[in-house]
Amino acid sequence: MKKIRLTGLLVLVLSISLILGGGIFNKAECAETYNLKFQMAWHSQHPEYKAYQKFIKMVKEATDGRLKFTVFPADQLIGRSESLDGLAKGTIDMLGSCASYFHGMVPEGDVDWLPYISLGHRGEFWDYMNSDNEFNAIIAKNYLEKANAVYLTNIICGSSGIIGRGNTEYGTIDSLKNIKLRAAGGVCTRVAKAWGAAPVTMATGEIYPALQRGTVDALIFYAYGLKDYKFFEVAKTFTNPPVFTWADDLWINKDSLERLPKDLQKTLRDVAKEWGRWASTEYWPNYEKENEKWCQEKGVKFVMMDDANIAKSKEMLAEVWTWYANESPDCKKLVDLIKEEQKNWK
Repeated sequence: MKKIRLTGLLVLVLSISLILGGGIFNKAECAETYNLKFQMAWHSQHPEYKAYQKFIKMVKEATDGRLKFTVFPADQLIGRSESLDGLAKGTIDMLGSCASYFHGMVPEGDVDWLPYISLGHRGEFWDYMNSDNEFNAIIAKNYLEKANAVYLTNIICGSSGIIGRGNTEYGTIDSLKNIKLRAAGGVCTRVAKAWGAAPVTMATGEIYPALQRGTVDALIFYAYGLKDYKFFEVAKTFTNPPVFTWADDLWINKDSLERLPKDLQKTLRDVAKEWGRWASTEYWPNYEKENEKWCQEKGVKFVMMDDANIAKSKEMLAEVWTWYANESPDCKKLVDLIKEEQKNWK
């Protein structure tokens, strides 16, 4: 009799365990997953594309695989200049690209491309750009109103200085006068003009033969271009300090974000900020150190302007800041705020 009771009790315990275990299993099995169409401007060999692989991995781990991405590198779905508009319309859910491409649509987002804005203060500038403050709120508001986009984070990427054709050094402001200087348009072209250079606009793919033929004397370009685009073969100097530290930005369509459960919305926002700071203050500085060492081994000379020339350059480029401030009332407010904040940087 006791044996029958014990057997029955054992069966009951096992049954309950299976029911509970099965319930847990079914709950995990049925947990809904979400997939976002994520376009980025960068091709799969670009250093920023590689940084995004870390972001995707961090999101996967933080959401237990519930949030996934279908990635379209190199502007595969929508052309680069139209991609923010495509995000606004919901053609894509997420976008990683440069705010400078969309200056005409949201000039307020282009503030991080102002010359020397983060000179020597990468971490401080990232914190200010991405904190819960008025500066960040102005940028976020304009993306939301003009592009139906939620601004998740920005990434301070590679240093953009002067790459000189052949062995010609451009270590002074006077050496830039009247040279044919490739500039990518927008703020970059205004910088070239303010220095007294003759700006030349061309696609990235046209630069190498232009350097070979002497169509341009120098470029305003990123140091990693010496290696990644093989400019080191025809251009042997790079002048610091970087006039820009080019920035990438990450957005999500407002409606796409709101379709996610609240917990996934928060996780995505939190991970984006955590990753953005890592990419800005660890990944890119380390990448640039490795890149500089590699370039020096290939015979590239890194030149530094002295303090007098840096001061002169800043003075000449003040007109670019003035132009930006006149783009909109919010642009003016952003300029006033960052100038005040810079006083706190040591």
